[in-house]
Amino acid sequence: MKSHKKILFILAFIFAVISIYFIVQTFAKYISSVSGDTGIAIARWNISVNNQSIKDGSDFSTTLTPVFPGNSNIAANVIAPTATGYFDLVFDFSQADVSFKYDISTSVSPDSSVKDLIVTGYSVDSGAVIPITNGDDISDQINYSDNITARTVRVYIMWDDSSSAVMNNIDDAGATKVSNGQALMDVKISFTQTV
Repeated sequence: MKSHKKILFILAFIFAVISIYFIVQTFAKYISSVSGDTGIAIARWNISVNNQSIKDGSDFSTTLTPVFPGNSNIAANVIAPTATGYFDLVFDFSQADVSFKYDISTSVSPDSSVKDLIVTGYSVDSGAVIPITNGDDISDQINYSDNITARTVRVYIMWDDSSSAVMNNIDDAGATKVSNGQALMDVKISFTQTV
């Protein structure tokens, strides 16, 4: 009988070891863990103005070229009272993955010899001229879903010589006497992501 108890004890021990092994394996499935990284691309924000990225700096003066076609009384590419001209802002949005708004503001530079420069209007992609009064900003919303990748905004400017002009005829003539005098406009463009 002692050997029978011994055999039962050995079988019980083997059964206990096998049971513990299966219990550990069962619980291990519930306490296992995994880890990993997700790779999510960040939206591109690389807009260019006149072939200059807005990431490269804030001054695009070298790419801003005013055009004054002239007329029978004023030579081309110079400015005089009543002269009209324009400059183009060529936007490339192809490297922007979000919707955004742009705002273009213009003002006479404090360093300008001519204080009577005004923006009279603008056109978008050679469309109709939209008049501007009182120095209004030029703004528009570009929705990503509209798939607009480029835009040209032409801004029309003029040397105002009307009765509401700041400079009188003597001041107009004096502007030509200033050493290295230039007619200067400040142009600021801001881009803001919209949701």
